[in-house]
Amino acid sequence: MTDPYDPPRPRDYALQEELDSLHEQEREGHETPKEQRREELLERRLHADEHGAEVREHREQNREADQQDEEERARHRH
Repeated sequence: MTDPYDPPRPRDYALQEELDSLHEQEREGHETPKEQRREELLERRLHADEHGAEVREHREQNREADQQDEEERARHRH
């Protein structure tokens, strides 16, 4: 899971700003069907970005653990 204290990536920030604007239009009753589709697309993109970041973080942790295991095995061989 990504660290909530990490600063948001610029792309995520821009997507979130646009999404917030679309949500505001929806609340005011001014949303068009095109804007509604755009809102749904932005929500999917943000969710995909979050999931991708979590997957990358998990892979990095696995890589670090594998490297530590290999170093430990190398110490025991000598």
